[in-house]
Amino acid sequence: MQLAGGRLHFIVSILSLFVWIGCQSGGFNIGDVGTSENPLQKSGELTENEVWAGKIQVVGDVIVPEGKTLTIRSDSVVGLDSETGTHQLIVRGSLYAEGKPDRMIIFGLLGSETKTPKTGDWIGIRFEGSSPNSHLSYCRIQEAELALSSESDGLQIESCLLQNNKMAILCDDSSPTISDSQIDRNGTAIQCLKNAAPEITRNSILANELGIVCDDDSRPTIHYNEISSNYQDAIRCHASASPEIISNNITANGGWAVYDGGRLRENYISGNKEIGVGVVDRGTGRESGQFYGVDEVLDPRAAPVPDAGTQREGY
Repeated sequence: MQLAGGRLHFIVSILSLFVWIGCQSGGFNIGDVGTSENPLQKSGELTENEVWAGKIQVVGDVIVPEGKTLTIRSDSVVGLDSETGTHQLIVRGSLYAEGKPDRMIIFGLLGSETKTPKTGDWIGIRFEGSSPNSHLSYCRIQEAELALSSESDGLQIESCLLQNNKMAILCDDSSPTISDSQIDRNGTAIQCLKNAAPEITRNSILANELGIVCDDDSRPTIHYNEISSNYQDAIRCHASASPEIISNNITANGGWAVYDGGRLRENYISGNKEIGVGVVDRGTGRESGQFYGVDEVLDPRAAPVPDAGTQREGY
């Protein structure tokens, strides 16, 4: 009887340990880790909190509903299978995709022997207005129609690489934070619609067709960025948009440094609109050789801003 009682006590202790571990996981379905030979296949609407790890194959739209959280671990690869359709991730709850400098999370297309993937064969990640907060860091997002679309003020994009997308980021009447990221070789890097007022800081926005486009009544804060070598305008404004443009290096863009709106302060503007390499524009009027139709210009710089742009190397 004493032995049986001891065994019962041991079993109860083990069961209690499993219950405690389950409580510590916060109700997440940890799931398996996908491999190259056996990736996790995902589609549909989450019914519980989930954690993705390893190689993930998205074979249909994935929806994170209100009240649910999707967590993606560092070093994961989320591959969109273009052979099964044009897919997207729709976030109505929360998404936490937090990589590490040497273990980035990759979102992109899956290749195959029968179909070569091309930009736009997957839609992207859409954060709807109901999403309370989401955080992307050290993510590489590529080959999407619209990589990140935000209707949520609670989105933070930090230390990410966005490249080879038709559009990298759309802020639709929202105010996300976009920082310390490299945005290169896209159609448009960032577009702001309606009353969007994102904070865009310490990014390198390079070699896109267009840099930052401000439409409607948008009021983004654009400061400490490197906006260089884009084929058309670095910052283009339409309608009554009026961004705050402070302490940026805006250089060697094929079009205007700033076009048709914006308040400029302490920016370094050089070599835009094919005016000549190293030609610095220190004009203080509303129009000059490298900008046009702006609201005001204060304290233009003669030398580059030393800490503008992302400080991370080796994306």
